[in-house]
Amino acid sequence: MAMIKYMAVIALTFISLMSASAHESRPVYIKVVQDSTATYFEITVPNTINIKNLPLIYLNDTFLNDDSQWMAYSAGFRQKWEVTDGLLLKGSQLKIKFPVFNPVLSTIIAITYDDDTEQVLIIPPDEDHAVIPIDANAMEVRKQFSILGIEHIWAGIDHLLFLFCLIVISGYRKQLFFAVSGFTIAHSLTLILATLDFIRLPIALIESMIAMSIVFLCYEIIHHHERKGSLTYRYPILAASSFGLLHGMGFAAVLGEIALPTNHLLDALLFFNIGVEIGQIIFIFLLFIIAFIVDKLMDQLLRDELRSSMTTWGLRLTIYGVGILASYWMFDRIA
Repeated sequence: MAMIKYMAVIALTFISLMSASAHESRPVYIKVVQDSTATYFEITVPNTINIKNLPLIYLNDTFLNDDSQWMAYSAGFRQKWEVTDGLLLKGSQLKIKFPVFNPVLSTIIAITYDDDTEQVLIIPPDEDHAVIPIDANAMEVRKQFSILGIEHIWAGIDHLLFLFCLIVISGYRKQLFFAVSGFTIAHSLTLILATLDFIRLPIALIESMIAMSIVFLCYEIIHHHERKGSLTYRYPILAASSFGLLHGMGFAAVLGEIALPTNHLLDALLFFNIGVEIGQIIFIFLLFIIAFIVDKLMDQLLRDELRSSMTTWGLRLTIYGVGILASYWMFDRIA
């Protein structure tokens, strides 16, 4: 139990370093379609990017989007243009520059050639270019979408905070395995269904309900952590799997903003989900390791009574902080 409380203190530090918005995980998306007469470009950026910081796109040293107008829409900005001169895409370097500052977002590049072959590339947040490979293959799609899944779960602050609350409720025991498994199965199901358009809800509503799921878990922790008598504490898998359905639609919202490669659709879906699971496992494992080390240090440095008091207050302050932050997200996303 003490380790769980130390994890809460660590999470409080983690939260204090975060932005108050949880939308930054949405990527920049560049769609390129080439036929025998021209190459068509479309770039979509999320509304977290300031209008004065909209990106500049280069192919090698050629500035591509200097004469095109940006159009605002509900989720951000979009720009379209075409190049009639024959562009040699394969083997070239596609570069993205931000005039003011790097907003630390991934960039997804989806290319369809005139022979209907496809390529999907990802420029990580800490890089500004990608070299377009000569050959497209399924292995490249698997690699890129695995990376995207890992990046999304780590940039998705709300998903990580939901996981953190699950860990506080379940503890590092068998219940945690079942809770995380239920969360995984549920969000995998709705991720697939929403991405394939079998179910569809407004993104703002989904994101607001994801924030609400964190508020609910915070309420459970504040009121039932000591006695553990609530339904959520007795069966964490119920909350994990129920809210996991919502989180899966949130994951699908990321894929919904891009054109998945039709020739490798199943690969893209499967390996994005695998990337999400890898990111979850890494997060849980790292939190456990850090909490274990802090637990040992506190055991050496503090008396039992003082340590117990500090960790109890640390847990309460953390959960109140998470709940307030999630409440802000909930109302902000509705607005």
